[in-house]
Parts: sequence; structure tokens; C-alpha cells
Amino acid sequence: MNGENLILKNWIQQKKVFIDNLTISRKRPTKDSVHDLRVAVKKMRSYLRLNEEFTKEEWRGSFIEIRDLFKTFGRLRDFDMSLELCRIQERKWQIALPAFKEYLSVNRSLTRRWAKQAAGKFNEQQSIFSFPFSFFDGLPVAETSAKIIALSVEKIKKTKRLKKHFNKNAHEIRKQLKDVLYWLKICPKELLENSADVKHLESTLKYLGAWQDQYILGRKIRQYSAELASKNEKDIFDDMQKKMNVPQKELLEKAEDKLIQIENKKAPVIKQSPHFVSAPDPD
Repeated sequence: MNGENLILKNWIQQKKVFIDNLTISRKRPTKDSVHDLRVAVKKMRSYLRLNEEFTKEEWRGSFIEIRDLFKTFGRLRDFDMSLELCRIQERKWQIALPAFKEYLSVNRSLTRRWAKQAAGKFNEQQSIFSFPFSFFDGLPVAETSAKIIALSVEKIKKTKRLKKHFNKNAHEIRKQLKDVLYWLKICPKELLENSADVKHLESTLKYLGAWQDQYILGRKIRQYSAELASKNEKDIFDDMQKKMNVPQKELLEKAEDKLIQIENKKAPVIKQSPHFVSAPDPD
């Protein structure tokens, strides 16, 4: 393991996940294949950002086709999740929204068709898949991990500025913390202080993810209300969204609390060892 390129190793793993789920989606995009492909893209993108932090290598121009597929699959995922959450809200508040569910279902069918077409047209023989991550060639695992951990600490510190307006910046905070989580998961567990810190990070992202799903449902409701809803439906939606505001606020509060627990540690997710090099405070 001494000279193993950790980033390239994880990149190859996620490339396989991407290709496997692309193959499934060419027949029929399923909830699992859409989810797994999108997670693979997020991880691959985070590895490219990690490499850019150290080398300044440009990669976004070569990532456009993957980004576009990711967005197409994201639209399908949004309708899938909104339909699921709508059914939960119906049961929870003892309401019926058949026309809105039909609207979501029709749009889900359309976006599934577009996702299947996009998967069929996608060319997996792209140069970006052979990205070398040569900066990390020959680096001892401990040194690579120390660089990743130090950068992750710096990234967490930067979220403090965003945290001052947590509600407004929740999307950006989630994006930044996902990068941190994916970077840290590259490192061998024995070089992290303990798994509890990573679990706090995972919990933060779980709450932010649940909040975002409800946020997207709210956006679908607003779109439907503006174009198609009857007056009775609008009254139901107004009441429902007022009720949804409470758990949404609670999810953000739980996410912020978990993030504070990480930030309050003197050295988050760091194993104190001779290999660790502290990251400088951000400007």
C-alpha cells in the first residue's frame, strides 16, 4: 500500500459503478440505477475537485457530457422522490391529491424516457474516464491521507462562514460537506481519529438530504399550483406547506447541530500522528 494511488483506485471503482448502472439504465432507468449512477458521478466529481486543489488541473470541459447525463437523471430522481413524499404527506395529513400525483406520475414517465434516451446516446469512451491523477503516483498512503485530511479540515472551517445564514446556504453547505465526506472515505480508517466524526458528517448530510427532498417537493407544488391547481387544491397546498415548514426547520436545526459538533473539535476527523500536517487557516 505504500505507493498506492488512492484517488485513482477510488476513481476506477466509481467508474465501474457508473458504467454498470449506465448499462442498466439503457434498458430501463430504475430508482436504484439512477441513484447509484448519480452517487458515482458525485464521487468522481469530488475526486477531480480534490486533484484540482493540489494541481490546478482543469477538468470541467471534459466533464460536460457526464454532467448533462447527471442532470437528466436528476430530473427523474426529483419526480420519483416527490411522488413518494406526496404519498407520505397524504397519509400523514389525511388528504387526497389525485390530480397532483397524476401530474408527478406523467412527468416521471416523460423524464424516465428522456433518461433512457440520454443513457443510450452517452459515449463511455471519453478521455475523462482515463484521468491519471498522476500527482498522487508514488505517494505513501499516509502522506496522501494527511493531505486529504488537512484539506478536509480547511473545507470544514470554510463552512463556518456559510453557517451564519444556514437556511440560505443549506444547498452550498451540503455540496461542500459531500466533497469532504467523499475525500475522507478515501483514507484508510486507521488514519482517522475514530468513525464517530465521519458519522456526524454523514448525519449532517442525511438531514440536509431529507430537507432538500422536501424543498424539491415544495417547488413541484408551486409549479403545479401556478399552472394547473384548482382553488380547492391551492387551499390544501397552502395548509400542507405550512405544516411542512415545521419538519423542514427541524431538519436544518439537526443538520446544523451535527455540524457544530464537528467544528467544535480541535482537530476534526484527524488522527494525531507524525504524518499529519495541519492545514493553514483559510484567508
